[in-house]
Amino acid sequence: MNVFLMCFSAGACLLLSFMLFFHPLGQNLKANRWLALFVFLMGSSFLEVSLRSEEYPFANLSLWLNALQFIMAPSLWLSTLYFVNPTKSFAKKDVLHFLPFLAYTGIALLGFSETTNLMLVKLFSIGSADFLVRDIVPVQLAAYIIFCYLALIRHKKNLRLIAAATSEISLDWLRYFLLILIFMLLFWINDALIGLPQMLDIMPIVYTGAVFFLAYFSIRQRTIFEFDTKELQDITALFEAPVLKQPKKTERLDKAELALLSEKLDKLVIEEKIFLDNGLSLPVLADKLGISIHDASYLINEATGGNFYNFINSKRVEEAKRLLASDKVEALNMVGIAFASGFNSKTAFNTAFKKWTGMSPTEYAKSNNRQ
Repeated sequence: MNVFLMCFSAGACLLLSFMLFFHPLGQNLKANRWLALFVFLMGSSFLEVSLRSEEYPFANLSLWLNALQFIMAPSLWLSTLYFVNPTKSFAKKDVLHFLPFLAYTGIALLGFSETTNLMLVKLFSIGSADFLVRDIVPVQLAAYIIFCYLALIRHKKNLRLIAAATSEISLDWLRYFLLILIFMLLFWINDALIGLPQMLDIMPIVYTGAVFFLAYFSIRQRTIFEFDTKELQDITALFEAPVLKQPKKTERLDKAELALLSEKLDKLVIEEKIFLDNGLSLPVLADKLGISIHDASYLINEATGGNFYNFINSKRVEEAKRLLASDKVEALNMVGIAFASGFNSKTAFNTAFKKWTGMSPTEYAKSNNRQ
């Protein structure tokens, strides 16, 4: 094991955790502070590996670092929850995630001497490999990474209820963050249970490189929910509504209200072309209609059979088709067409256009020229 690289990785994690905890832009503060704790603990685990060497005068310090490893996975999970939930607060049930840490600490303090490392106690065997207490940590982390992925999938789906452009707030950077952790986890599991020499030889280099990639994706994040407190509460209620078990489906708006609001919505779309605002969101639309965010979502679902994302982007695609078939196509390039149609990027424009027409904007423009 290359002690220098492991110590270097530990130092890099300490720096990254400091940057996340005191985020210079003040973005997603609660989520980033839990993520900072995770990165800090990951760095402490690198330090613990370095201190296993008997050549270190403070080797016994590893006994104190071991317990902290059981907090890594819960801190990553809580960070993800704070990222995807705009009004998340620490609840009593969240303490349950820290039971392995409390159990390990209690057993270590009560049942083992200072010279006994609880982490090295054998639990059972898997083939020729012994499964030790310390091997619980990577297994625990693997399980929590799966939970985090599922939460991100739900988040991406929920965003389509409130936003027409989700690429910058979809937490793709966190998805890549988790992928890097999975890659690191493979080397960790090999070190614990399998012991392939080729992977053991390059493990310190992999860990060091992975920390820099984690830092790269971490600093790419954007503010997810740029709304006031009341809007955030309404958005949370909207996100949670589909999973609430209701014995009977109730109508949020009666037929008369639905007809009146549908007429106002048509006016905003047809006469004011509100969809051309590339910063349009469900809270903004709800404010213009004079109704709650939840009612606006219900209105769109009842009037169009789809969500906010599909409703707005379908209108933008229709506008883009009109521009591509007009004389303006010669004066505007594809980026110009995208922004003139309400899209905030060429990528979002191409993706939506192909979804609703089955062809790219360029192909559509060429087909109109041939006609």
